[in-house]
Amino acid sequence: MQRRKPLTIKSVQEQLGPWLDKNSATSARQAEMAPVRRDMVTLLSFVRDNRVIGTQSTGNMPLKAIREVTAHFVNPPKLDATIGGRTYSLRSEEHLWPLHLLHILAVVVCLLKAAPARRWQLTAQGKKFLDAQPMVQAPFLLAVWWRKVNWLVAFPYEGMGEALPYLFSRVTLASLRSLPVETRVPFVRFADKLIGDGALTWTAQDASFATELLRDSVEQMVVDILADYHALKCRYRKEPLGRGTIRRLDAFKITPWGKALLNAIATLDR
Repeated sequence: MQRRKPLTIKSVQEQLGPWLDKNSATSARQAEMAPVRRDMVTLLSFVRDNRVIGTQSTGNMPLKAIREVTAHFVNPPKLDATIGGRTYSLRSEEHLWPLHLLHILAVVVCLLKAAPARRWQLTAQGKKFLDAQPMVQAPFLLAVWWRKVNWLVAFPYEGMGEALPYLFSRVTLASLRSLPVETRVPFVRFADKLIGDGALTWTAQDASFATELLRDSVEQMVVDILADYHALKCRYRKEPLGRGTIRRLDAFKITPWGKALLNAIATLDR
């Protein structure tokens, strides 16, 4: 069996040569606007231009730096919440998924180095990422998620076990690529089929809400990730919950850019 090429900016650019020639004219703007790509550029540029010292215990970004860098994200996250007249402030990077995801992606593929009580460092690979075109940056980052990250970091519930079923990511990619572009896909139907085809199971003893939780895992590990690349357009509905309402994912559509991006991941996965 031929070994996969290492996942680097250079290897991605080389492997995607024909894909870039075919899609650059129609997808360059969508790649440039993808929130994950833009936020990663913001994070790496911030690390390059500022002195960021990792926290003593985990090496995560300190709170002051978190507030500074996330203020420039595409969708700046809310860091404080007021409940019953009391304000609760963010206490850790790990409680802020948009930033923590970028940290994971950047460290896994060596765009930056982050260690406890040490200064965060932009690597040579990180500098190459900043110099690359958006049409390379976007599929590179999604390929890192697809090939290098345990998706359970997005849904770390005990009932999910230690790892996803073998080849689950490939089954997911095949399922998504089989969907027609710009066609409404009911989320529950898609999730239930993927759960079955991908052999996704709930392992905790209490299985009272297993079906709902497995669907939630698909939403957070697959749909939400792709939506942050503008690969999907999602439609939500409101459902009653207590005295208020809760937002539920109803359906989604694959965008033309999303189809091209999924095809890029398939090319890199061969």
